[in-house]
Amino acid sequence: MIRTVVVDLGGVLFSEGKSVALEKLSTMHGYDRALVGAILSSPKSILLRKGLLSDADFWRWAQQQLPASYDSRLIQDEWYNGYILDQEIYALVSKLRNKYSIVAFSGNIKSRVAFLQEKYHFRHLFDIEVYSFDFHMTKPEPAFVEAMIAKSGALPEEIVYIDDNDTYAQPARDLGVNVVIHQQGDTARLRVALVQRGVDC
Repeated sequence: MIRTVVVDLGGVLFSEGKSVALEKLSTMHGYDRALVGAILSSPKSILLRKGLLSDADFWRWAQQQLPASYDSRLIQDEWYNGYILDQEIYALVSKLRNKYSIVAFSGNIKSRVAFLQEKYHFRHLFDIEVYSFDFHMTKPEPAFVEAMIAKSGALPEEIVYIDDNDTYAQPARDLGVNVVIHQQGDTARLRVALVQRGVDC
């Protein structure tokens, strides 16, 4: 029996902000998509997600990697604003809260979670929040999934975990968690997949 529904943020509850930001920075500001993308996916960005590097140090480093005409503050603004709340997923999770324990599970940045909370007031959806910056681990590290399972208080087979990234979700599968891969914009398909795994939608 399913007791817990685990929800990723970027790509599930919100649009995948990096892709949105890179498109806008490229088309509206002429920034090199590959260069900015490499910075936002760099080992330094992983340290930022893990809470092992401060925002100030990351963006200072980022500015040093960029041409003089680029503004790292603009990149940060577009990156954070690229995360747009999916109203259909919000409604679905709100409904599921009445029947299941809801867990946020995200490899995120502390300041970005604060930004999104200020903008969308979403954190009340979750009974438990498991963020990379609190655990100094991120996806797809198996230990991060183990931390999520432990925090949930449920057995792996009692959890349904929704993510948009199959690679990031694989360690959860390996640990016996029921995984559903969500494609943005296809909430109807997500509902069917959840029902198939025993979730009352």
